[in-house]
Amino acid sequence: MALVKDIMRTELVTLSPGETVESAVRLMKENNIGSILVVDAGKLVGIFTERDLVSMVASGASLEQKLGDVMTRNLVTVKPDDPVVKALCRMIEHNIRHIPVVDDTGAPLGMVSARDILRNML
Repeated sequence: MALVKDIMRTELVTLSPGETVESAVRLMKENNIGSILVVDAGKLVGIFTERDLVSMVASGASLEQKLGDVMTRNLVTVKPDDPVVKALCRMIEHNIRHIPVVDDTGAPLGMVSARDILRNML
């Protein structure tokens, strides 16, 4: 059985809550990724995703807003030693496409996307 640590991406792109949405969008484009982890003092405090961006644009919000004001705070996470199937089940249950991997202190270690899981299955 594959574990999350076997398929997670460890090259994380992170920003602090005080950075702007524009900075996040620029990094997402440059790195060809769909989400940015928001980290404060080494702890994962939020995630900013393409869905968050779409919601902002639809509501007419400014890209100059701080990530801390618009990020998703109710995080769904997994641990590196969790089975991949647990990550998949949590993603389905919460209707998300990206799930951060954290250690016991809440520090981000990696990221797993739905695409990563599909690649692993193939």
